[in-house]
This record gives sequence, structure tokens and C-alpha cells, in this order.
Amino acid sequence: MKKLMISKMKGLKESMTKFARKIEKIKVENGNFGKFMDVVLSEMKDLSFDSAGKDKAGNIIGRIRGYGDKAALVMMSHVDIVSSSCEKIESLSKSGMARFKSGIVSSLYSAALIKRTMLPLSGDLLVCCVPRFECCDLGVKYLFDDLLKNRIGRIKGVLLCEPTELNINLGHKGRMEYEIVVRGKLKKSFLENRGMNMLGTMFPLINELEKVSKDMPNDLNMGRSDLRIKDVLYNGYRPQDELNEFRVVVDRVFIPDENETAILNKAKAIAKSIYNYEPEVKVSTMLAKERFKTHTGLEFVSEKEFKPWVMESHDPFALESLRCLTESGFKSTFGFWRRIVTEGSYTYAELKIPTIGFGAGSEDDIYSEGEKVVSEKLERAVYGQALIINRNIGMPTFGWSSDSI
Repeated sequence: MKKLMISKMKGLKESMTKFARKIEKIKVENGNFGKFMDVVLSEMKDLSFDSAGKDKAGNIIGRIRGYGDKAALVMMSHVDIVSSSCEKIESLSKSGMARFKSGIVSSLYSAALIKRTMLPLSGDLLVCCVPRFECCDLGVKYLFDDLLKNRIGRIKGVLLCEPTELNINLGHKGRMEYEIVVRGKLKKSFLENRGMNMLGTMFPLINELEKVSKDMPNDLNMGRSDLRIKDVLYNGYRPQDELNEFRVVVDRVFIPDENETAILNKAKAIAKSIYNYEPEVKVSTMLAKERFKTHTGLEFVSEKEFKPWVMESHDPFALESLRCLTESGFKSTFGFWRRIVTEGSYTYAELKIPTIGFGAGSEDDIYSEGEKVVSEKLERAVYGQALIINRNIGMPTFGWSSDSI
């Protein structure tokens, strides 16, 4: 079986290289997102997926039909939707969200490799490519809440095609964007002491948050939490009732031991301690929300949060996947992402579907100037993903040889 896979992989190499170069040239922005996804959909059809289509959220879903009717395996890659501004793209890169094309290539071609080898599967292989906005995972939520909602209890596992250096990753930190809102009457003396402007009024709160950011919790496997002030907004002064409203927007990365509610409560307590001498000022905290519209016309309002998640290394899906890799010469181990976030925030943290990550490249690649997706490691990722698929939903082929196939 392994020799057969390696042989068929050679036949796919030229096509894979051509597809990788094609999508390298496409800069994905809101305006041409649909065009990019159409290229992915077209490639699925050219690779003879049993079915391939697009849903209302812009998700691309391809299917390799299983010979049996047992649990399915879901492979998942994503597309980052960014604005046309360089600053926005740079911001996404730093937060680990602007490198994704290698995962698309490997997911399509590992499925194609299974198809070419004609290895029978006990259940369907579903290859999904989902859109993702900054700090909002709309695509995967719509996918599982709509198309896959009747399959959730019959999914063997989810394979995330993200960079892992060919290791098996089992989780990452969470990321959320929240707002601290200070609203009410500020005494003239308070404003005069800090300057009659927005930054002067908000400086004590900003300063205190920056102090907190220097002493964040740490996780041995995933690294340190992070706090970054993203924006300071002044919603205006209303002379008729002397009300002011200020908002501090915070980008917060947090380890699994931390709790979203506790984070918001602590932020509120910090703000209250600064404005406690202002009895007519109210302080509140909340997760930030944003309205999105897909190229298909579907509108969403989403909280800006990715939940942290950690799956146990003794889970059968994880153990069997690691075992089949090491048996085939991979020097893979279990690990965790320290910077990037993935769709595991929904598939495992919310739905509790066994979820692992395996792919080419490292997290450091997200800081590179360009995104090169063709490499020997990418070919190894395709081969490794095919091994994981075969081990988890492949049917026994005793007595079969490459000649008979």
C-alpha cells in the first residue's frame, strides 16, 4: 500500500506544482475571494472528486465517497479574507492568520492520492476549505451548523491541514477581541487634570493595561498569553446631558487555563479602579462583534473570538494517526501551536469532535515575506495526510497488490 501511494504520488507531482503556482499568484482580498474559491473548486473537479460544491457562506466542500457507511473523516483548510490595505495584511500575519495556501494544496492532493490508489474507505472523506475573517471563524461554524449538522455524531475526526512541521498538533491558545466601555459624566476637574482630549482621559486605563500585559500567564506547551491595545475610540460628547463615551479595543491571546468571563471581569475591575472617584461613570466590558457579508450575499454578526483547545494525546484518533506516521518513517511527535489559531476552536472546543493538525511548514513561515507552497515537505505532508486517512477510515485490503489494483 505504501509503495502504491509513493508511485501514485509521482504522477500527481506535476499537477500539484502547477496548482500551487497558480494560487500563489492570487492575492486574496474581499473583492476577489469568490474568484479564488472558484479556482479551488475547479481543482477539486479536475482531480475527480466524487462531488464538489460551494455553500452560501463560501465554503468549498469536496467528497471522496466511502465504500462503507461508517463515520466520515473531515479534512480542513482555510482561506484568510483580508482587506486591501498592507497594514491589515501585516496585522493578520503577526497574529498568525495570513498564511494558508500550503494547507489547501495538501488537503486536495492527499484526497486525490487516496482516490488514485483506489484504496477503499469505510466512510466518506470530506475535504473542506473555509473562509476566515480576522478573529472570526464564520466559515467553519456555518459548515457544521448547516451542511454537516446531521453528520456531527458520525465523524471519526477532523484533520486540520495547518503548519505543524509534520508533527501531530493537539491544540492552541485562544484569541478574543473585547471592548472596555467608559460612559457617563466626567467632572471638569478630572478632564482638566488629564487634558481635554480623548487620549489624555484614557491614558490611565491604557497605562494600567500595558502594565498587566508585561506579566501574563504562561503555559509550558503553548507559551505566554498576550494583551495588545488595538484601538481607542471616542464616540463623542453630548452637551445636553454632559455624557462622554470612550472605548478601548483589546486584542487578547489567552492560554486554556484562563477563562473568557474572568478576563472580561478583570478588565472591568481595572477600569473601575481608575474611574472609581467618578460616581456618574459606568464601566462595562464585552466581546467585540462585527458584521460581515460574504461574496454570496449572506450576512453574519459574529463575536470576535477563537476558543482555546487541548485534546488528550491518548485519544484513539490521535494515537492511531501518530502511529501510522512513525511506522512509515516520519519522526513525528505530539505538539501544540504557539502562535496561530485554527478551526479546532470550533470542531473540538465547541463540538468535541476529535481534532488533530498535520501539515507542512512551521509557524515561523507566517512571518516570511512570501508564501511558497511547493517543497519536498509539502509532498511529505500529502503522503502523511493520506496515511492518516487510510489508517482511520481505510478498509482492509488483504491480498491486494499494486498490480491487481
